[in-house]
This record gives sequence, C-alpha cells and structure tokens, in this order.
Amino acid sequence: MTKKWRSTTHPISDIRDWSEAGTLILQPDYQRREVWGPAARIMLIDSILNEIPMPKIFVSSYIKNGKTVRAVIDGQQRITAILAFLGNEFPLEEPYAGPHAGLRFDQLPDTVRDTVILAYDIDFNEAKGLSDGELREVYSRVNKYLVALNRQELRKADYPGAFLDVSEAMANQGFFEDSGLFTAAARRRSLDVEFVSELLGGLVLGISERKDAIDHCYQKFSVWAEQEKAAVVQEFNGILQDISAIFPTDSSPIKKTRWKQKADFYSLFFAVSQLRKEGLSLPPDLDSLRADLCLLDKKIAPTSGVEVLGKYAVYCVSQANSAASRRWRANFLRGVLRGTYARNICDNEQRAVMFKLAVDLRYCPDSTWTGDGCPPSEERPCSICGQIEPGYDLADAAIVWPSNSQTFQISNLQWVHRKCVDGAGGAVLLPEEFGYFDEDQDED
Repeated sequence: MTKKWRSTTHPISDIRDWSEAGTLILQPDYQRREVWGPAARIMLIDSILNEIPMPKIFVSSYIKNGKTVRAVIDGQQRITAILAFLGNEFPLEEPYAGPHAGLRFDQLPDTVRDTVILAYDIDFNEAKGLSDGELREVYSRVNKYLVALNRQELRKADYPGAFLDVSEAMANQGFFEDSGLFTAAARRRSLDVEFVSELLGGLVLGISERKDAIDHCYQKFSVWAEQEKAAVVQEFNGILQDISAIFPTDSSPIKKTRWKQKADFYSLFFAVSQLRKEGLSLPPDLDSLRADLCLLDKKIAPTSGVEVLGKYAVYCVSQANSAASRRWRANFLRGVLRGTYARNICDNEQRAVMFKLAVDLRYCPDSTWTGDGCPPSEERPCSICGQIEPGYDLADAAIVWPSNSQTFQISNLQWVHRKCVDGAGGAVLLPEEFGYFDEDQDED
C-alpha cells in the first residue's frame, strides 16, 4: 500500500459520528492517558464557541471491515474533551464567563449547537498505510521535540482565574527580578509563579505539605472576593517590604546570601509573616540583625558543629517541603528575628533562642565567631566587672545586653560572670546599663 500524508478538514459532527460508529480509536497503546483538568476542557469549548482555531490533530487511517478507522496519534485530549461535552458530561462552569454559563451541550440553543459547535472545523494531518512501528515513530517525532509542559504551565491552562492572576502579578514584581531566587530559564517556565503561588497558599491556608495545595488554591480562589484578595496582596507586599529592608539591594543584596534559596526564603517569608501578624515591626537600625543573618549564613551546614544550625540545614534538604520541617525552620528564624521586631528585652522566647545559639557557637569546632558573645576568658574581660579570669567555665556565665540596645541579637549580646549579676539568694544585682538573661532565668 502506498504510504502518504494528506491534510483534511472535518467538522466536529464528523468526529462525533466516527465515535458513535466505533471507528475512532482515541488511545492507542503508545498514547499517554488523559491528563487534562476540568478548567482546560471548559476553556477548549470556550475557544470553539469563539471560533478560535486549534492546532492540527494527527491521525492514521485504514480500512477495517469495509469502514475507515482513524487512530489518534496526537490530539487525544482535545477530542476526548469535545466528546465529553457533546455527551453532556460537564457544564460550562468557571472559568467560563460567557453567555452560556452553567449550561451543558443539550441545554444550548439549537443555533449554537448546530452552527457553531458541530460545524466547527478542525484541521487534520491524516496518514494511510503506516505500520504499528511507523505510527509509534510518528508519535515520538510529534512529541519528542516539544518541551513538555511542567506542572505550573499545566495549571495556567487548567486553572485560570483570580489566584493565577494574583500569583503572576506578585511574581512580576521587581523584588523577584533582583532576588536571585530564579534563573531566567526558570522564569520562562513560570517556576517563579509556582513558588509565589506556594507563598500565597501558605498565607491563605497556612503552611502545608499537601502536594495538591497549590491546585486547591487555584480552584478555590479562581473567583476571589475582592476584599479578601486585596488583604492577602497587602499582606504579601508588606512581608516583601520587610525582607527588602533587611536585605537592601545596594548594600546587602539577598541574592548574595543563602536566603535566596527557596527553602530558606520560604522559612524567612513565614517568620516575617508571623511577626507582622503579632503587630510587630522593624526599627530603622537593622545592622545587628543583618550581622546575625550573615553569621547564620556562614554557619548553617549539616556538619557545622552547631546543633540547631545543623538541624536547620538538614531540614532544608531532607523533607524540605514537609509541613513539619517548614514550621520548624520558620519558628527558628522567628526567634532570631524577634529581638529586632519586638525590641523588648523581656521577650524571653527570642532570648532563649539567642542563648542556645550563643552557647552552641561558643563551643563550635573551628568557630569563626569571636565577638563579645564569647564568655570571659584570658583574652576577654567580663563586661560588668572588667576582670579577666583564666579558665572561666561557661556554666558560670550569663548573657547581658546593653540597655540602650534597640535590638537584641547575637551580634550585640555579651557574656559576663554570673556572679556579677547574681546577688545573695539569687537576686539579680545588675548595673542599669545591662539587661540580663540566662537559661535558668524564669520565663515570667
């Protein structure tokens, strides 16, 4: 038999007739299964109603029992969606917003059914005389040189609506252009929009490990009450403004730190979110906080020798997207940030985090931290009494901050002799210029 390709045009009514006659094979064994979501099917019908052309469909045809049989090489999902609509399997719901909203095929006016949908012409590339092996080769060639759609590109087709629009608008902000979170290639493939969708999803649903959490948001908020949407956008932008203040692009750009990594940025984003929800805000002077974050940047590693920082590093890699890991990382960073946001020396939650970090850093092998945070030693006098005491043990030391400090971070804490702050009966005897904390201090 002569092998040849030809271009043909058929209305949708022909496709329906082939299917009803059993002469249309939708899924040969080399075809992938149907993967289109509801929104994609609905928007295909919307395109047909608006007489927008669709790409060609590839089929092979042969004669069997006196009838022409057509096997779909490429276009299975489009044909399946069309036949499902003709079979009244789904109505024109969101994201469709035209005059026929809520209607199924058999509820449409006759003129729409007959002269628009059934009469809609589709272009075919039709092959005759191809063997099964040759059909597989054609299918491979048709699909091989096309870039497979990633999950976010599929979402754009499947779930158009308000949540997608907000995600794209947020991802297009200058902050993400400058942050270094995404390569140009990643942005071309909409991976920035996917990550921003995760952040938005965390704001509206809470930190989650649900694999379908983004899809759930795209569906739930395809139509989004304007007031609720505006509140989330305002919250999102406020968090970015704080992160931009902590990492100004002209002097301390985030793209030069570990915080540009997605797991780290996610943790930082929700740490800031939690603090802002408490009504806390950043002061003008952020130098101590930047110094702390720079210190963590250098020391966070699975083998750092600092227990809590090693744990943080592991949680960024192992089960990085689990809800438990995400919450732990965000809570840890909240403790680090809290001394700047709260600006309150009585905030024991934050100072407990600082104490644990200071202890771990002091005994860290190959430590690079040699600031005032180190306990009194032969080289470093106590900040209160000014005395040098060789061989002084960490267990006999306490932490103080100068009382004029606007923030309370690792970078501006000082170790002192505990005896210099403890009086008879455990009463605190501390010069007015210092605030005090140690791990035995009461939480009240």
